[in-house]
Amino acid sequence: MLLTCPHLSKFPSLKHSFIKMTEDYPSPIAVLKQVHGTKVYPVIEASIKKLEGDGLVTNVKGLHLGIMTADCGPVLFYDPETQVIGACHAGWRGARAGILQATISEMEALGAKRKHIHASLGPTIQQQHYEVGPEFPDLIGEVYEEYFYPSEKREHHYFNLPHYIHQQLLREDLASFHDIKCDTFSSNFSSRRRFIAEGIQEIKADNLSLIAIC
Repeated sequence: MLLTCPHLSKFPSLKHSFIKMTEDYPSPIAVLKQVHGTKVYPVIEASIKKLEGDGLVTNVKGLHLGIMTADCGPVLFYDPETQVIGACHAGWRGARAGILQATISEMEALGAKRKHIHASLGPTIQQQHYEVGPEFPDLIGEVYEEYFYPSEKREHHYFNLPHYIHQQLLREDLASFHDIKCDTFSSNFSSRRRFIAEGIQEIKADNLSLIAIC
């Protein structure tokens, strides 16, 4: 399964896609050992050594940045004025800790301007399938009704991760934000939550989000 963001597809100097790891993907590609943190690396080449972190940025043509997810939010960034790209893995921990802002800052270090940056959120678990525990509203620390509604299970909630990511990026004054609104749980993309619901303990595939300057 392959999806693209209609807005990012308008830029002729950019390649991007959201695919399953079971499909063929391009090289050279830079990927990370993702740890739900805020470390972002500027990269100039692919490496067989996976650095620990959750974001990548580059201005090197032809080098693909790859982010792996299985329910968390993959966010791709592009500044068409300076030809700087970024990609990050934004689960609730990373988003709360500042991975989105850290990725934007590293893009700025390469010359990007946030008012020129376009962001796109790829396949992510949607609220109706993202049940969380009693502690979550306090962990997020935002207005309950903005991001949650009660679950049928006592003291549990449904959390809107895509909206949480969107609201954080709105505060960064970017050129635009686009959500492809693909639910990993109910689509053909990999979903950790769906696998668990089906009794599958081991995730057999990840989703890969890719971006590169042509």
